[in-house]
Amino acid sequence: MLLKSDFYAAPGVSRSALNRYFAHYTAGGDEIHTLEIVRHGALVLRLAPAPYSCSDKREIYSLSKSFCSTAVGFLADAGSLSVEDRIVDLFPEDVPEHPQENLLKMRVRHVLSMNTGHPSCVMPAMIRSENEIRTFMEAEIPYEPGTHFTYNTGATLMLSHIVEKISGMKLLDFLSAKLFMPLGISDVRWNRTPDGSNEGGCGIHVSADDIIKLGLLYLSGGVRNGQRLLSEEWVRTASSPISDNSTNGTPDWQSGYGYQFWINAREGFRGDGAFGQLCVILPERDMVVAVQAKLGDMQKEMDCLMELIPHLFDDDSAPDSALLLPEYAPLASERRTSGLEDVFYKLEPNQLGWTGLYFRYDPAEDAMRMTFSDGVDQYAVRAGRGFWAESTVISKKLKPKLVDLMSTPDKERCRLAASYCAEKDRLTVSVRFLNCPHSMRWQIERTDGGIVCDLGSDGLHDPDVRFLKGTVVE
Repeated sequence: MLLKSDFYAAPGVSRSALNRYFAHYTAGGDEIHTLEIVRHGALVLRLAPAPYSCSDKREIYSLSKSFCSTAVGFLADAGSLSVEDRIVDLFPEDVPEHPQENLLKMRVRHVLSMNTGHPSCVMPAMIRSENEIRTFMEAEIPYEPGTHFTYNTGATLMLSHIVEKISGMKLLDFLSAKLFMPLGISDVRWNRTPDGSNEGGCGIHVSADDIIKLGLLYLSGGVRNGQRLLSEEWVRTASSPISDNSTNGTPDWQSGYGYQFWINAREGFRGDGAFGQLCVILPERDMVVAVQAKLGDMQKEMDCLMELIPHLFDDDSAPDSALLLPEYAPLASERRTSGLEDVFYKLEPNQLGWTGLYFRYDPAEDAMRMTFSDGVDQYAVRAGRGFWAESTVISKKLKPKLVDLMSTPDKERCRLAASYCAEKDRLTVSVRFLNCPHSMRWQIERTDGGIVCDLGSDGLHDPDVRFLKGTVVE
């Protein structure tokens, strides 16, 4: 499949303003993968440079938190739960024999607002323990709940456990009934921790189109298509500055924190996730913005966006009004093959679990197929020569992730867009993941009697994943 850019702009949207935004945003190699804006209930901008799409279901990291807290909102609105409920009363079977005084004071509202009293995130310890809830309770709690903001993904995992305990359903299933079906959202994935619970604070896979729908629900005060889903009180509280995070770094991360939503420094509020995933709600402008990106400085991202918004409908009489979308060029080469093709390579033991691979050039598609085996199944990564080709494969540890905050499943589905360049005895494959923000650059070279592969990644991989070695099977 040849992957093309998504693009729609309503009449009156300023190309000049967008060009300034793209130029500032992408300076230094930062990337914007999707941008979608709805104002007054109407779509005004929807774009995604190839190989990305606004309908791609991709991992949005901590933007998952805003979806998770919404589930708690449904329970609170129904009277099934109160934000004043004590955590120890919800899980009496997991309370330590000698509970800390501050644990006894911790309530659901403290968990929602990142004010549990923990000095640091407890997620890494939780997902590596036999009992995630008990580990949360046993972790040191030196601060009185409600007095100390700590960004704590483990707290959101506790919200996932709370939803599961009260509703009797997995977080994903509960939200499917209460949120996803009413909003017309489907094909959602939510990673699970080792005990089977959805990660809560990370791990959800949704599209830019889905992010917009969540933002519109909060923009409307909890109403969607004339149906009230969330109470106006919940929306107002969730988007209010409950926690004081004034010592938490840059302006948009120190202007207050609500129920798993950040308060923006200039106006409005948002959910956000690592590497630039955003759901920005701007009530003063009756606007929602969804962004999926890959960058390191998210304050820069917020600055670029908040500089764009006031000029989005500026007069476009300037000479630079032709829109210049960001481009992510595929690899291309004059050579079609490298000499590595049509040979089977037996691989040495590796973290990916791959046992063998081979390459084959497909002249009908002008594409290279890299087929790997794990001894049970085979999957092929298709790479276009001068274009992006899409593939779906299943492999463990191939897709980059936040290693210290997320569980690692045995195998995970990976949607890829790839292109390749062939040289003598060498293949270079550019791989862009369509279900997370990251990319890889594979270098495969011939050696005496075999090959070596360097699977370089811009994401957070286990170091041992990177290198593969193989020998030719005669």
